Formats: sequence, structure tokens, C-alpha cells
Amino acid sequence: MKYFIAFLFFFQLLCAQNSLEIKGLRTYSIKDEILPPIIVYNDFYENGVEDTSNDYIVIEFDLKSTLKPNLQIIFQLCDKNWNPVENLFLKNFGKDRFYNLQFKIAPAGVKSYNYSFKQVFPDERSQITFPFSGKYKYFITDFNDDKKIYGTGYFIVVYQKFPVSVSYSKEVIDDSLSDIMEFNRRDRIQVNVEIPKPFDVFRQTEVEIVQNQKFFFSSLINFNKKSKYEFGKYLKENVKQYIKRDLLPINEYRQLDITDVRKYPNDRLLTSFTGVDVSRKFKYGGKDFNGGMKYYSEDNIYNEYLDYRFDLTLPQAVEGDVYIIGSFNNWQIDNKYKMERVGNYYSLVTKLKRGIYDYQYIIVKESQSSLKTFQVDWVEIEGNSWNTKNTYYVFVYYRNPDFGEWDEIVAFAEISTN
Repeated sequence: MKYFIAFLFFFQLLCAQNSLEIKGLRTYSIKDEILPPIIVYNDFYENGVEDTSNDYIVIEFDLKSTLKPNLQIIFQLCDKNWNPVENLFLKNFGKDRFYNLQFKIAPAGVKSYNYSFKQVFPDERSQITFPFSGKYKYFITDFNDDKKIYGTGYFIVVYQKFPVSVSYSKEVIDDSLSDIMEFNRRDRIQVNVEIPKPFDVFRQTEVEIVQNQKFFFSSLINFNKKSKYEFGKYLKENVKQYIKRDLLPINEYRQLDITDVRKYPNDRLLTSFTGVDVSRKFKYGGKDFNGGMKYYSEDNIYNEYLDYRFDLTLPQAVEGDVYIIGSFNNWQIDNKYKMERVGNYYSLVTKLKRGIYDYQYIIVKESQSSLKTFQVDWVEIEGNSWNTKNTYYVFVYYRNPDFGEWDEIVAFAEISTN
């Protein structure tokens, strides 16, 4: 009998480990939790003093697990398309794994998680460093089995080496894509890149423009590939200019604030306190975080994950599927956020940690040219306005010939509209 009890205990122990769930994973700048996770090294103030305020990111998540797990975080350099680089020369051996994670016990009375984790990177012990600039992914895995991945995040590291300047203007596209005038209004971004000696001018051929925090819907402009709406040209022998003409300003994001514990109590299905969402096609929105989020700040029983139902009513059903996209899913199209439709009414129930979130509704339909690609309509439900205040992040790429080449990011700039 004692052997059976011992086996049962061991089995329960295994089940507890296997049921581990990471919740609320997010990455952000140490400057502010609403800002995107961008590290910028070698940047200076106008007085020549180095700016170290954006040299760190924060990784944060909660854990649902009966037992405290033994996890590690593995950091990996990626190419410009977020694919991990397998080049051994670009591996940061010995400084790419963070282990011995320190967890904090969840507040008394919280039911949806047992532990929380929050850590600044690079860490104080220099266990983690980022010697190469570029895009990075990290993987939260079991310490003894790095194939067992519980969560994935991303961030960007820049080493400023090239002078870069960015300007913004408004433009109406001239080919009448829409009979609705507002939908033809665009933001125009102009990027000037100086390639200093001894860098090779011909190895600098791309810049990437990101609107707010939509890193997976960015515009990658190639100097050698010209079109009507994006192109490059030489200003001087060592100065290149990139122009992007057709960026939709869209509307200000909707914002969901579920921090008020009286309006949004624990342990019940919640809906908007202000009513069902409707189309904003011709209505300008309010202020937002430019794609960011904030979590509830109090360390108490209300620091919980809530069941929340998004409700949307449209004048008529749209062609395609309606998705919710926002700061809670890293502004990525995710089937978990595809809304259920009944006539012209759409709804979705999801779990959100108590906080404030930017979000919007988009229409997604399969492309006629390929069933594997999709057409995304950002404005049919939300509208398009030049009054919208956006932040554009610009990254300058250089095909570094060292270590077998990689997509090095050699300059960064940002500009806010309006």
C-alpha cells in the first residue's frame, strides 16, 4: 500500500509540473510599461552625454503552477523577419541563458496564478548580454528540457552607428483607391541615412518603419526596389533617402480600462461599463497609449485575470471575419481573438489581467491570390483620420559582412505625428 501511495504522490507531482501555464507575458522598455521593448546603445543627448535610459527592457509574466517550477529564459538573435539565426558565430554562448529565476508568490486570495516573475535585462549580474544588434526572440523553457517551451517574446537591440533623420508630412494618394475621401489620407515618412566611413554604402539597403507597436505589420523599404508609394534615392554619395507615402494613420485606438474594482469585480463575466462597441468609421476616437498597456498596480486580491466579453455591433455584417487585435496579443492576428458572429453582432470572451489596454477591430479575409495569405482591413470599422497621433519607429539595417553576415540594426529614430 505504501508503494502505491508513493507512486500516486509522484504521479501528482508530474501532473503539477505538466500543467504549468504562463499568463500575461509581456516585454516593455524600462522607461515606461506602455513603451515598446527597444534597447538603444551608443545614443547621446545634444550635450554629448550618453543616454542610458533606454538600455534595458523588462520581462514580466505570471505562473499557474502548484509547484514552483525550474525554468530558464533563452535569448536568440533573429534576422529581420524574426527567424532565429543559426549561425554559430552569432551565438552568445554563456551569456544567452538566464536561469535561477526568482518568483514572487501571488497576492493572498488570487486564484488564477500562483507566482509572478519580473526581471530587468541585461541583468545586474551580467548573466545576460546583447553583443549583436538586431531583432531578438526569447523562449521560456524547462531548465532540464529546452524543447519544452512555455512562452515566447520579442524585443529589438540597436547599436547607433549611422546618423539618421526622420520627417513626417500628410499626403492624399492620387489614384482614388476609395470614394471615401478620409480613406485616401496618408502619412508620409521620409528617412535620411548617412553611411559613414569605412562602412560600405552598398551594404545599407533597407529601413523598417513601425507604426506604434505593430511590429508584425511593419513596412520594410528596400533601396533597390522602387514602387509608386515607397522608394529610395541618393542625396549625396554617402547619404540615402527612403520615402514611404501610403501609411494609413487610422483612428486612435480604443481603450479598455478594467482597473476599477467596483465596476469590474472579480469572479464574474464582465462586459463594457459604457456599452456595446460600435463602428467608428466616421467618428474620431480619444486618447490612447499608442499601442501599449498598463497593468493594475496594487498588489492585492484584485490583481487578477478577469473573464471579459468584447461586444461589437455593426450597421451590417461585413465581408470577412472580425478579429480583435491589441496590446494583449502583441498586435498579431491570433485565431483565439476571432469573434463569433450572429447577424451583425460580434462577440468574444477572453481572459485579461486587470489593467488598461489599447485595442481595435479589424476585418480579415483570405487573399484571392493565395489561401495562405490574408487581406487586413484596418479602417472599415475604425475609420482613418489625420487627427490621430501616432509614433513611428524607424530602424536602419546594414548587411554586416562579419561573422557570415547578419541583419545588423545600425540606427534608430522615432517621430510622433500631430
